[in-house]
Amino acid sequence: MIVTGSEVIRHKPHPEPYLTAARLLGVDPVRCVAIEDSPTGTASAVAAGCTVVVVPCDVPVEPGERRVLRDSLVGLDTAELARVLRDQRGMAGSAL
Repeated sequence: MIVTGSEVIRHKPHPEPYLTAARLLGVDPVRCVAIEDSPTGTASAVAAGCTVVVVPCDVPVEPGERRVLRDSLVGLDTAELARVLRDQRGMAGSAL
């Protein structure tokens, strides 16, 4: 799902872009994986409740909750994305 800046009122780092995409897909954002490369985009996705695969570009992205940092997207397929989501949800559940 792609949501462009012209489709939302509030832009990143506000969570609206990711909340809008999840709503259009009919999915809870907690069940979504976002792929980001910047601190602003990562903050937006995390604020929406998504798990975020982060491949930093020009500006480093700090580790944090619901963030999986990678050096590249090589080898990142749907099975790996599902595993990332399961692992992150499992970590959240164990922290409760």
